[in-house]
Amino acid sequence: MRVGLLANLRALLPARFGQRPPLWAPEFPFLLLWSHKAASTALAQWFFAQIGSPQLREGGPDAAARYAGLGIHAYQFGVYCQRPGYRFSCRRVLAAGGPVIKFVRDPAARAFSAFLATRRGVVLERPDFWGARVSRQVLAWKGVQDVAAPYSFADFVAWMAATPVERQNPHVRAQWMDVERGREIEIVPIEGLLPRLADLERRFGLPAVSAREELLASGHHRPRSALADASILDALLHGPVVPGAFDRDAPPVVDSASLRGSTIGDRLRVALAPDYRAYPLY
Repeated sequence: MRVGLLANLRALLPARFGQRPPLWAPEFPFLLLWSHKAASTALAQWFFAQIGSPQLREGGPDAAARYAGLGIHAYQFGVYCQRPGYRFSCRRVLAAGGPVIKFVRDPAARAFSAFLATRRGVVLERPDFWGARVSRQVLAWKGVQDVAAPYSFADFVAWMAATPVERQNPHVRAQWMDVERGREIEIVPIEGLLPRLADLERRFGLPAVSAREELLASGHHRPRSALADASILDALLHGPVVPGAFDRDAPPVVDSASLRGSTIGDRLRVALAPDYRAYPLY
């Protein structure tokens, strides 16, 4: 009785999920925590397939096309997570100590991916695109008004370090959230995602959705090319990048390992200190 009462009282505390409400259902065995630019689209597709694809049942005859790929987020944020009492239920699961799994991405790889999104050609065509908004923030911080002006990944990281977290877009800010503080949470890296999802399916007796690779395709990722040597890496990280620079060429691989010991890597570890503290595997 007392445990249930305490769980209810803790669940009444203000929500701190912000723009990252968990994925949860009464019939699903754990609360799923996720972050933008950390396989969020694939994870949403996987979760909804696991609980019986409610977006397809409830979305009408054109739902399959409407909620394919990135479209799944329209259902996730606009319908599923907006149901009355949903966030309260998620907070109650946390308060009661239910199983929680957090999917995380290498912080440096995620930051570089966010940087590349702000350098896509579309930032000049769609001012409402989140990458365009972040691009304007970076340029304003640099004192530049020309929205087509170039900047480097080093500039981007310096802007991150100088910008309060509450002013950072969720695709950029650290993955760690305050709801993780002091809680027992299983951390699952998204690198090698499909085998990790298959392992969870076996452990929890879930349908083998991960075997259907096409279901988990987000539709907005491209292969990365390997970096040839340190000089290319240095030029890439510190050289100016104009919008559209990588729209046709495969973007390179940048991660925590490739940046370890560098000035920009050290600065990134400060800018994303919550992630590097909480997820020491990186």
